[in-house]
Amino acid sequence: MRLLTMVFFLMLSAMSFANDKKGTITGKVQDGAGKAIPYASIEIYTKGETQSLVSGGMSEDDGTFVIEGIDYGTYELVITAVGFNDKVQDINVQNAATDLGGIVMGSDIVVLEGAEIRAETSQYRTEIDKRVVDVGKDLVSAGADAASVLNNIPSVSVDQQTGALSLRGNENVKVMVDGKPSNIPAAQLLKQLPSNAIAKVEIITNPSAKYDPEGNSGIINIITHKNKRKGYNVGLDLGYTLGDNSRHNGSVNANVNTGSFNFFGNYNANFGRNRFHGEVNNYDTLLDQFFDVNDENNSQVFKVGFDWFIGEKTALTLYTSQFYNRGEGGAQANVFDNEVNTLFYNHSDVDGKYDNQDYSLNFKQDFGKENHNIVLDAIYSTSDNKDTRNYVNTFPIETFSEWRKGKNENTRINLDYTNQIIDGGKIEAGLQFRQEKNENDMLSTQVLDNEDDQGNPFTYSPDVDYQFTRDIYSAYVNYGQTFGKFGMQLGVRAERVEENADYNVVPTGVGTFKNDYTEFYPSAFLTYDVTERGQILLNYSRRVDRPWIGQMTPVPEWTTPTMTSEGNPELRPQFTNSYELGYLQRFKGGSLNATAFYRKVNDVLFRYLENKTIIVNGVETPTVVQKYINYEDSESYGVELSANYKPVKWWSFNASFDIFANKFYLGEEEVTGTPWNFRINNNINLTKDLSVQNFFMYRGPFKFIQGEMQPMWRMDLGMRYSFMDGKAAFTARVSDIFKTFNAEAHITNPTPGLGQFFWESQTLYVGFSYNFGGEVRKRHLNQESNQSGGGGGIGF
Repeated sequence: MRLLTMVFFLMLSAMSFANDKKGTITGKVQDGAGKAIPYASIEIYTKGETQSLVSGGMSEDDGTFVIEGIDYGTYELVITAVGFNDKVQDINVQNAATDLGGIVMGSDIVVLEGAEIRAETSQYRTEIDKRVVDVGKDLVSAGADAASVLNNIPSVSVDQQTGALSLRGNENVKVMVDGKPSNIPAAQLLKQLPSNAIAKVEIITNPSAKYDPEGNSGIINIITHKNKRKGYNVGLDLGYTLGDNSRHNGSVNANVNTGSFNFFGNYNANFGRNRFHGEVNNYDTLLDQFFDVNDENNSQVFKVGFDWFIGEKTALTLYTSQFYNRGEGGAQANVFDNEVNTLFYNHSDVDGKYDNQDYSLNFKQDFGKENHNIVLDAIYSTSDNKDTRNYVNTFPIETFSEWRKGKNENTRINLDYTNQIIDGGKIEAGLQFRQEKNENDMLSTQVLDNEDDQGNPFTYSPDVDYQFTRDIYSAYVNYGQTFGKFGMQLGVRAERVEENADYNVVPTGVGTFKNDYTEFYPSAFLTYDVTERGQILLNYSRRVDRPWIGQMTPVPEWTTPTMTSEGNPELRPQFTNSYELGYLQRFKGGSLNATAFYRKVNDVLFRYLENKTIIVNGVETPTVVQKYINYEDSESYGVELSANYKPVKWWSFNASFDIFANKFYLGEEEVTGTPWNFRINNNINLTKDLSVQNFFMYRGPFKFIQGEMQPMWRMDLGMRYSFMDGKAAFTARVSDIFKTFNAEAHITNPTPGLGQFFWESQTLYVGFSYNFGGEVRKRHLNQESNQSGGGGGIGF
């Protein structure tokens, strides 16, 4: 380590002597009262026809900052800080030391919304009601997808087999993109959204009454890049990933800011194959299933829109996002019968497409004082999916096809009002209307045997027509205020829900389902400033998880010779009371955060496995049916610890540890699982242009209702080299260096067995990025800060 440190300093020293005309910029960030502002983001950009990021940093606890190694010349300084308007000014570096003195930020806007930090690696920070991860140009996620990004974030896990997302060990989490829901199922969205499209991720574990109440464990809001910098800016990214298969990705992001208008757009494409394989051994039936799935997926996502800054206090944003996915692939699901020592071959192939379109409008009107505004936000989403599946099985012997199609429509309209009372509290109030419409159909040529109520045998082919509509009418109010070192926010949300379903299922027949109810969702947040750098947080909220279309529709989600997944149209919503106690301590060079939580859940929605025998061509075949049911109650509690620290200028790290206890009840049976995770991210700047990142994670064993998952761990390594004055860069990444990241489940329910699952965890990625831009007609920066949707944050 000493030798490595010496090499680093020698390389840095060599760079400093290479150019004698370099200066150091110093200053102090403060508010209008002269109070220091810590953790402000400092960015220095070039001037002229093109603008590129030269260097940057962050202010210390006392508001001071030091930026070294800046070539003599004229630059643009941009400072952003939580709760303040951006500060932009020109600076001229002509001496070895340039002291800018005290830099006063704009008026405090009170709402604690996050400021974006354009960092090379992930930056973690804690705010009053959420944790924010500034993804930046995260090296160990380069060229990957959103699922890989989220898997590196404390308290978040992504199932590599199903794509299911969980927060604090619970899959009932609401996923949003840019503060808005999407028709795209979360598992599919995370696999198709490229990592380089993500600017930051907000983890909201106990949302206030302003947010939608869905999500037992909270909300994950993925915020994508949307450049508003003046002039025109274009970014290009190309990448290649090699694992068991090869994949290609590319993207372009651009904006043109003319003054009154900011036009923006981005396009992302991913092409390639993915492999997933494994086996499941059943100790009772002595049937072992071996599966190998290879998918060819081509996805394209583009977003285009504009901001219209009508006046200093009025702004309008319109945009559309278009998502297109084409997929085809084959799967082997062979069965080995140990009793007769015979291998039965089963093959299926799928050819499908999924299209989704989002159309959004946001209008904001500011009034005569800061943080007094009204916001109208509306989004309409529609999606269509179709696929054809062909099965050729020898266990049992059958050949059949399935045709599936689905259509979803979502409409959401919000009207939000905010008013910061002078020398008083902050009022937030709003109205919302949401509508979800879903249609799912399936037609199969599979021939199955059954009996009617009188015991008479008959044959049938599955045929499903399912239609579902959910209307939600909401209103909320929040009030927050500070009293010296104390702060509080109290709120309540009222919702009226109307659900209707009609379905025709062969052979069970026609059915309807109706469920109307009114519920209230209170929330409370309390804070106490122990010191200037330490804060205690206590909060409470009531949440709901309503069954989604995949859990309710009778259309089987997937089928194998020994297992099938089907929905339950009569699922009821589950309700959660959630409590949190946290402590945040900031110190020079970093911060430490500790949180404890407890949740009580009623009518738990949970995935259940049961044994079933089906008759195919007169032959009884044992199978396992996976479906969702309402359990009685569940409790969960846990502790989270996270820290980030920068010991020296060239090295920083963030680490986290979390452990959860999830308790489930099914009749007289009680099961408690205690999953725990450890993650550490090391970031090393070898030179000004060369950086390295190392990531390690370990997931401990834990019980679940069907058995016990075994430990998992992995290590990743990434590097980035910038050139052409920072406008271009090469990136390389090796994921799962030792090829250890796979899953093993010891199954006890409904029958004892063993499952082992493998995917393309070990991959090599190489990428190239290039950014350029120029100037157009300038305008005042404050104009663009007026365009911002309601953040739902708690501010005092």
